[in-house]
Amino acid sequence: MSFTYEDLIHPLPLKDFYDIYHRKKWCVIKGNDFKKNLFSKTLSWKQFSDYINNDRAVSGMQAILPNGKKLCLEKNNLYKEKIPSWSRKDYFEKKYLHNIWSNHGSIILTKASLLTKEISSIAHAIETEFKGACDAHFYCSKTAKSRSFDPHIDHDDNFLVHAHGSVKWTICNTLENKGNDATSFNLTTGDLLYIPKGLAHSAVPLSKRISISVPLLEVNDMKTNTVTPLDRKYYDFS
Repeated sequence: MSFTYEDLIHPLPLKDFYDIYHRKKWCVIKGNDFKKNLFSKTLSWKQFSDYINNDRAVSGMQAILPNGKKLCLEKNNLYKEKIPSWSRKDYFEKKYLHNIWSNHGSIILTKASLLTKEISSIAHAIETEFKGACDAHFYCSKTAKSRSFDPHIDHDDNFLVHAHGSVKWTICNTLENKGNDATSFNLTTGDLLYIPKGLAHSAVPLSKRISISVPLLEVNDMKTNTVTPLDRKYYDFS
């Protein structure tokens, strides 16, 4: 699977992205047939269900409760009953997660840029263009009533890949500055949103959805002169 960052932002010219938007302004690149097909394959609902049921979320997982509280795998608070004898230290309870999912919570698969070849290829295209390192976090919600994060600011540039469903986004300059400064819009399958670091934003699901945040760490963000991306090559162990 081979494509470039220019393919991801088409029809926006690459020069326009750098001159107008990079590190300056947010922008939306609407989906075309290529991106709709690619983004929808980053994670299917069957893969999402299998991933959790097969206990594969060893990298990271979070859940947002209906009241807005966040639980995460790293803090070992994604279970309520006793940890099974043969489980990992970072155990999560599927029954507890399913209850959160069924009662308007959301599930986030974090540190998941190697989860499928499609999301890894998207991350690779961005890494190659900016000579940086990407991660990927899958935001999954069951209904329009599902809770998501409150407005917040990220410390890295973010590319938001929309795989399934619709999401209402709101962006403003700061967390305190709302009203006339806030801009809201809806995105769906195949759409790509770029948000420079430091801009306040929030996302509210309008339907069952999977949206993927792909944060980018560039050399300019580091005190050193290098960043190290993940090894995205596929090795055949058969």
